[in-house]
Amino acid sequence: MSSGNPPSTPRSPSSSASSPPEAGPSRPSMVPSNSAIPLKKSAEKIYTGPSPDQLAAPRTRTQAEKYFARVANENVLPTRTNKLLGVGGWVLGGFACFYMALFADFGEREHVFSPVRRQYASLKQSFFTLSPSERQMMGVNNVRENENRPS
Repeated sequence: MSSGNPPSTPRSPSSSASSPPEAGPSRPSMVPSNSAIPLKKSAEKIYTGPSPDQLAAPRTRTQAEKYFARVANENVLPTRTNKLLGVGGWVLGGFACFYMALFADFGEREHVFSPVRRQYASLKQSFFTLSPSERQMMGVNNVRENENRPS
């Protein structure tokens, strides 16, 4: 071994003793070679950080969980702006649905919102017209009959 020749690869017991070491399949040697080629590293790739002696001890599991909980912002309460944006989104979405169901123009033919629009029209009509009992109480029928009579 001290002759400077690289050590031969170990042979399996089934290989013959008379065969040269180059005859079998080549296996990488686990012994480091003395002829290492020095590689030049660029200045950008040379590590210039702190040495491992200067670093703090690794975090414990509880310290790591506390750190990641803080970084993940899991316990941050929403601000007033976030709340207003959330409520405003729901209000705007509700208004858009109301408008589409009752006022958007889908053409003259029957569509999915037609029954809802008929109900809305009858409800609106009931708010702006007097029932027969209210007409009688207000005397509206008598006024119209008097206007229609010739004098």
